[in-house]
Amino acid sequence: MINVLLVDDDLPMLSKLKNIMNWEAGSFHLCGEASGGYAAIKLLDERKPEIVITDMSMPGMDGLELISYMEEHYPHIQVIAISSYSDVHYVKNSMKKGAVDYILKHELDAETLAAALASARERFAIEQEEQAKTLDLQRQIQQNQTTLIRGVIRSLVQYTYNSEEELLVQMDKLDLALNLRMLTVVVAEWDSRGMLHDKYNAKELDYIMGTFMDITDNILADTGNAYMTPIENGKFAILFSFDTNSKFIWHTIISEALSRIRLSAKRQLNLMLSFSVSEMCSKVNVLHEYFNEADKALQERFYEGGDVVIWPGIQRKAGADSGASFSVDVKLERTLLSLLAASNEKDLVIKIEELFTRMNEARAPHKMAQMVAVELIHLVNRKAKEAGIADKDLFEGDQNPYLAIGKFDTLSDLKEWIVGVYKKLVEALRPYVHDNLYSENTRRTMEWVRKKFSEPITLQEAADVIGVNSSYLSRMFKEECGQGFADYVNHVRVEQAKLLIRSGDVDLKDVVKQVGFNNYNYFFTVFKKITGNTPIEYEKQQK
Repeated sequence: MINVLLVDDDLPMLSKLKNIMNWEAGSFHLCGEASGGYAAIKLLDERKPEIVITDMSMPGMDGLELISYMEEHYPHIQVIAISSYSDVHYVKNSMKKGAVDYILKHELDAETLAAALASARERFAIEQEEQAKTLDLQRQIQQNQTTLIRGVIRSLVQYTYNSEEELLVQMDKLDLALNLRMLTVVVAEWDSRGMLHDKYNAKELDYIMGTFMDITDNILADTGNAYMTPIENGKFAILFSFDTNSKFIWHTIISEALSRIRLSAKRQLNLMLSFSVSEMCSKVNVLHEYFNEADKALQERFYEGGDVVIWPGIQRKAGADSGASFSVDVKLERTLLSLLAASNEKDLVIKIEELFTRMNEARAPHKMAQMVAVELIHLVNRKAKEAGIADKDLFEGDQNPYLAIGKFDTLSDLKEWIVGVYKKLVEALRPYVHDNLYSENTRRTMEWVRKKFSEPITLQEAADVIGVNSSYLSRMFKEECGQGFADYVNHVRVEQAKLLIRSGDVDLKDVVKQVGFNNYNYFFTVFKKITGNTPIEYEKQQK
């Protein structure tokens, strides 16, 4: 539908215009009417007409003045002028200002108006198409210029240009007013970019990249003489050009720009970044060395943690023993295994955190920290295999833990992940611990229950398998375990149910069947009695 606004101070004429034809049948919509030029102006924004039919002779603002106003402020609106007089002044000037047609009121009929409206609609469509082509061309030119500017900035920081003279020619063509004697390069990198590739598909990553670059470009445009270029996936170089040696101004401009970029990336993309700022460079031919130094300094993020800005000239914390070697030695391995056997999660976490703290204090090389993590995961896999615990119960989805280790940018994140895996292992091992404290018959009974928990099992069946009297087994089991046979079976089934719920891959109704309960309501009752929460509440806590 094309919106049409009627303007005439003659009310009978307005009524005639409204009823002269079937507007809807012609795909036109009467969006409003005004009794004069000033009243029409108020409706232009509100009703958004594409066509205005206006009388020429009106008190206050006449039709010609209204057409002039629309030509300046709403050039896309098509105008059909109507008048009681064939005044040469009105005819000539209304057509000069772009009116589609000039119709005398005594000649106005449905056929004449329909022809004028068709012409107005056609001209509107043509102008809209031309405007879209112009905008698209402007956008392409802007995109091409942006791409060329990024190329120049990249050649600057990576020293891939042939000569300074060639560089100056390129800068002049692109209207890049950089002061090549006062440059600072900032290396920016998305935190945990390896994890982002696991979390998002290629299309989603392209969207994040495009949006992030748009955000940054807009902020740097406000800053003035600052430009960004991508270096590789998730890593960027931002070049600042200055006209003053003032350290205060230098720090203020860079600090404010990076602060805005960090805040906008967090709010709009839930993206965390870290930055490393170079010193001021006075010789463009060594700028790549400043870039490399800033990139190297960014590796401090491994110890500092993510979401940081690393400034030059600040004394970094030196390692207490930079030559120290770290590994999961025999003594530590025995300690960890002992704590796992005792389900002592608190002390287990403390031991792991102590190891990572020592590595942080010594500024252990990134690769060494990764090797320690590999050894810790080896231990987890060994214990899980012994107990028959599936990988999916410890690691998210089909995650390969050894590949995951290489995707952590900070020692803190790596530690938190390792601690989380060990906590899951403690939980998964709970039904299997303390076997050495029990008699052979009780231990064999517990092992049998852990193998058969998903099936209907009874005390008598267990006694037959073990080869003892059921009353004797019941009494002995309760004395050694502190709980009856049936209670132990329920505890094993609930622990298995918790593992399935945490995996997020199984529906609650299926969980009930898979862990050996044959009654949904009874499962809920037992689960809440043991854990303090219903299965639904526990499931929500894991999300």
